[in-house]
Amino acid sequence: MLTSKYEWQIEAELDKNVIAKLAAETKLDATLVQILYRRGYQTATAIENFIHPSDSELNDAFLLYDIDKAVERIQTAAFAGEKIVVYGDYDVDGITATAVMYSTLEQLGADVSYYVPDRFKDGYGPNKAAYQRLIEAGAQLIVTVDNGVAGHEAIDYANSQGVDVVVTDHHELPPTLPAAYALVHPRHPKGNYPFGGLAGVGVAFKVATALLDEVPSDMLDLVALGTVADLVPLVKENRLLVRYGLEVLRTNPRLGLKSLYELAQLNPEELTEQTIAFQLAPRLNSLGRIAQAKLGVELLTTEELTAANQLAASCQAYNQQRQELVEQITAQALAKVAANDTNAINLVYERGWHEGVLGIVASRLVEETGKPSLVLSVNEAGLAKGSGRSVAGFDLFAALDHQRDLLDKFGGHEMACGLTIAEASLPKLQVQLNAEAKTQGLTAQAKQPLHIDAELKLEQITPTFYQQLQSLAPFGTENEEPLFLITGYDSLAAKAIGKENNHLRLELSGSGAGPSISGVAFSLGNQAVTTIVAHSEALRFVGTLSENKWRNQVSLQIMIKDLELDQDKSQGVIIDQRTNKLRKSLFTKVASYIFFDAKLKEKVTPLLPSGANALLAAEIDDAYQAQELYLVDCPQSLTQLEALLPRLEFAKLYLLFYQQDNAYLLGLPTREQFARVYRFSASHKNVAIYQRLDELANYLKIRRELLIFILQVFFELGFVKIENGLMNYVPNVKTQALENAECYQARKLRMQAESTLLFSNSTSLTQYLTKFLKH
Repeated sequence: MLTSKYEWQIEAELDKNVIAKLAAETKLDATLVQILYRRGYQTATAIENFIHPSDSELNDAFLLYDIDKAVERIQTAAFAGEKIVVYGDYDVDGITATAVMYSTLEQLGADVSYYVPDRFKDGYGPNKAAYQRLIEAGAQLIVTVDNGVAGHEAIDYANSQGVDVVVTDHHELPPTLPAAYALVHPRHPKGNYPFGGLAGVGVAFKVATALLDEVPSDMLDLVALGTVADLVPLVKENRLLVRYGLEVLRTNPRLGLKSLYELAQLNPEELTEQTIAFQLAPRLNSLGRIAQAKLGVELLTTEELTAANQLAASCQAYNQQRQELVEQITAQALAKVAANDTNAINLVYERGWHEGVLGIVASRLVEETGKPSLVLSVNEAGLAKGSGRSVAGFDLFAALDHQRDLLDKFGGHEMACGLTIAEASLPKLQVQLNAEAKTQGLTAQAKQPLHIDAELKLEQITPTFYQQLQSLAPFGTENEEPLFLITGYDSLAAKAIGKENNHLRLELSGSGAGPSISGVAFSLGNQAVTTIVAHSEALRFVGTLSENKWRNQVSLQIMIKDLELDQDKSQGVIIDQRTNKLRKSLFTKVASYIFFDAKLKEKVTPLLPSGANALLAAEIDDAYQAQELYLVDCPQSLTQLEALLPRLEFAKLYLLFYQQDNAYLLGLPTREQFARVYRFSASHKNVAIYQRLDELANYLKIRRELLIFILQVFFELGFVKIENGLMNYVPNVKTQALENAECYQARKLRMQAESTLLFSNSTSLTQYLTKFLKH
């Protein structure tokens, strides 16, 4: 049995009329409109503004609090020849922010240098010892980028030495702000900047815009890199900055990035935010993890081709080293977890593990085990230093905050932390963390939730749909790439791929005549792939859409995020092919076709291929077994279907559920409509009902189908009689409730069946049917 890694949370469908109206107004696919509607874009104007943002989303830099003071102080220092140091950070946001500020000050003719802290020696943010060295070396003004709001000690020291510090930052603000000369922050408590989600590089870019008195468009590539890498919200101003930045990255890459593209075998024309997140950012981050992050600033600012090539080669080599370390330490950490898997929280440590990759390893452990995980490296002094990552529903910061007496250093938030602790205290910390897991109600084996945006039938996956989907990009935090539950397919082929046969490739086709579409899942493991290949007919999966480009051919493919295959719970696979139009192409298989309506069976049977079986559901009294079964039409009541399902055994069950006219959509007539027909019948004699039905429906302003139903009810209850095609009112009939008519009750049952079988999504329908199938 292969189960899903995550707990799938599929969004319910929204009001079809509302979505259809918006889809018509915006000319977007209804599925995409639903996604945008849930994300808060609930009018045609809001959707249009999101898909086609204007420059008005770029806020005036001078709306930032303290930016006027910052600009005045920096310009004074630049024009006076003061020695300015840009104090950065070692992640991609910090590297790009440093490059932006450094390049800007160079354009002003300033005497400027930069300092990027060492992850292991200096740590994050302003470091007093580092400030002391910089000031002793002649620094007269320090400008921080992507750090500073928590640098009270270092900034106080600089002030005591007569050196001003201008802070530009975007991190969470402490209760008391440092005594900086100016503090530029999009969420400054005294400010009123319209968008608080800027990355560190975004804030630096705003300061650069103010300093240069124009938007430095040639630096937008740096803004895109840092903004995507730092996982800030990709909405509003950030969305526009990244869009513009991606265009620069594609069309006019700076020398260092161009060299990195070549080594990483990246085509700049195809570069997206995904390329930044999974290709460029890891390479740039590896510099701060393995070597010195200042190499990243050099790479992004050099104007010499030889230097660009050398720096790009170093970046590529350090990234390779980072990957190898992650794989090695992850394998060792997983082995430690497997040796003692009774803990609710993973706490693993070892001497000599490289500190620069422990956060990545902790994330890997969370993904593999579903448990909060802390990974630490023990040094020669007996101190363990490392990182932790959590899962939804467990506050890691609170759990560790209660154990401060055990910790030397500690910081972080609900989902991630950094800590230092004596090796001797680690066993006690494990005990306390397990206790904290109980206190917070953490379920050891609970799956983490996976938000699924919509159900998507294979026939919907077209180049047009994909093009519209890309109009929602760039994707990232608060604008996640839509995740779909893929339905409406037959698996043509499933096979193992990769050197170790641990990846999966599917070739899928829907019920139409369109091309097949491939689905790809990576790193499933040999056993899982073997099981799926053997039982691909029972596969369910969720994934994102992408383009596969191979040998000048472009095709759409599904990148599988999660899947499940449960042979113990399901005797066969249910395939949703619901239709409101019967076509000969639906009846090409040699299979068993089950009908609820005898007249429809007579009509369709001649269309079936030789060897196929046509059966009436009412005539199936005992167990019926077939490799492939079709339920052709919609039953008149759920009771009919629920009586049939336990008797069926199959490998594949196809659902057509054809219904010529739809009672559920028409609904029941109103009391006023019944009364209108009643008054008419009482005041008119010898109405040629069959000949004048359409005329009567127009006269009474009632739909023809509803009028027929009303007359059926009246006829059954004896309110009217019809003889020789003439309808007449029957006086003095005993008053009866309309609901007493059998045809009235039958219509209610039919509406219930149509609601459940025709207007539910595939997942809900499958769950309903499975309750009645024989397991």
